[in-house]
Amino acid sequence: MACWRSIGAAAESGLNPVPPIPTAHVYRRTLEPDSQTSLAKLARRVRPGSRVLDLGAGPGVLGRYLVEALDCTVDGVEYNPTAAAEAAPWYRHLECADLESIALNEIFAGQRYDCIICADILEHLRRPGAVLAQCPRLLAAGGRVLASVPNAAHAGLIAELLAGDFRYRPEGLLDETHLRFFTCASLLRLLEEHGLRSVALDATVVELSQSEFADQWVAGGWAETLPAEVIRTLLDRPEALIYQFIVTAVPVAEAGDPVEHVPAEAAAAAQATLVERLALLARPVLPVLSIAIVTHAPDLNLLATVLERLDRALRHVRQRELVGEARLVVVDNGPGTDWREPLQRLLKEAALPATVDLVSGHGNVGYGAGHNLALVRVADSLIPNPEHSPSPLVGEAWGRGSGRSPVAYHVILNPDVLLEEDALSEGLAFLAAHPEVGLVTPAAWGQDGQRQYLCKRYPTVLDLALRGFAPAWLRRRFQARLDRYELRDQTGDAVFWDPPIASGCFMLCRRAALERVGGFRPEYFLYFEDFDLSLRLGKVARLAYLPQVRILHRGGHAARKGLRHIRLFVRAAAMFFNRHGWRWW
Repeated sequence: MACWRSIGAAAESGLNPVPPIPTAHVYRRTLEPDSQTSLAKLARRVRPGSRVLDLGAGPGVLGRYLVEALDCTVDGVEYNPTAAAEAAPWYRHLECADLESIALNEIFAGQRYDCIICADILEHLRRPGAVLAQCPRLLAAGGRVLASVPNAAHAGLIAELLAGDFRYRPEGLLDETHLRFFTCASLLRLLEEHGLRSVALDATVVELSQSEFADQWVAGGWAETLPAEVIRTLLDRPEALIYQFIVTAVPVAEAGDPVEHVPAEAAAAAQATLVERLALLARPVLPVLSIAIVTHAPDLNLLATVLERLDRALRHVRQRELVGEARLVVVDNGPGTDWREPLQRLLKEAALPATVDLVSGHGNVGYGAGHNLALVRVADSLIPNPEHSPSPLVGEAWGRGSGRSPVAYHVILNPDVLLEEDALSEGLAFLAAHPEVGLVTPAAWGQDGQRQYLCKRYPTVLDLALRGFAPAWLRRRFQARLDRYELRDQTGDAVFWDPPIASGCFMLCRRAALERVGGFRPEYFLYFEDFDLSLRLGKVARLAYLPQVRILHRGGHAARKGLRHIRLFVRAAAMFFNRHGWRWW
């Protein structure tokens, strides 16, 4: 595939240059003489008036600078015809050819060079040693080979490999056209094996935050996944942040001992980054808290009170430094689209100490499905918990995580529940002390001041009929049975572990547990979605009734809401029993 006719010869003969053939990417660079780029460092090693052979000339950026600024005479070789055509005006003799298919001493017969430059070309060759072996014969007395190669031992590349990836890119350390990979030791060994020895070693340093690995280093990637010990090992090396090695080599016969040590500033940069990262890893990572409220034709005055009480509870949490980030997602289930504006206005006036998001326009998808929308929105905006793989119900948004991700808690809150000021604080502190707990359920009172018993045993059809639809005189006859069903003798002033059922009006959950079970089953449009979720959560984590978490609940009682709600209740009950097993009495 070599384009054997030289550009210069074609121009002189009146022939058109070799027509372009499909080639790889043209590497376009700028050369700022005082910068710390590899091209600038190479250029500073060339003395004015030198005779230079540029192997892998590209579009001629370096050659042009050497000619215009240093009055050098420059020959070169470039494989890509498009790049060679751009470079030709600055070169005395520019050969468009495959470096691995030509004999340099034949193409440049009779020439001797003060500098032979291999600027980021050796890594593109199958046999870079064969090219280097030809260089000593082309060097003038005192001549040198100047080469730059990417560092395969850069911390970012190794960390990406440890994270299970080896991602080629259009440019960079894993340029998709790279065929060979070098460390400092392997580069110096390659030179020695082909008659050259290092007499000076320089480098370019690229911080991880400025490299192609920045997105993995700044947040959410392997920089948070890898343990501190691994981060220390990655960065506690002089070459950890070296992006390219820049070596000056001479024929072995003319050299003394090889220079093998990287510049001190490269080692210092790696140490500074190590100290910074270890300090960051040492900081405590506060949990994140999300709260979801699903509305349908809400009482706006009541909702304003709910938000006011939520504001107090969140500020109490902040004072105790129990969470870092907080987010409220309100899901507007309608009816219609007229609720969005008043809800937006209400949320703005509430001025909560949290990020607030309103999800609307999807129609009335049901209580459980509405909460699943909130969960997905939260997963899109907060760093997710990595403890469990994502559920297909909620989607891939839960699948992005990292080892330094904070613990995440999620509150399922009814739009008719008023929190006591310390309710969230007590629950969050309990969850922090009991990592085995996936759900905390509260002590509740109704607006009449009477206790509501939100924990339940597994229901029977008789229990549900008595509690929901029987007249008062009949319920009194079965009061002992209903008290037992509602666990009244066990959900008092002490923690009660593992209640089978918890009410969905307030659920303080560890989000990892919710992820594991996939959130609510959306087929429960209204009613029993909390029964079903409780049973599934109980299989992956512990549930706990915590009396220190106190709420005022102003809802409930399907039978008092009309015939449609009774139908929804009965349908959901049948679905629940069909899935989990029928118990009649």
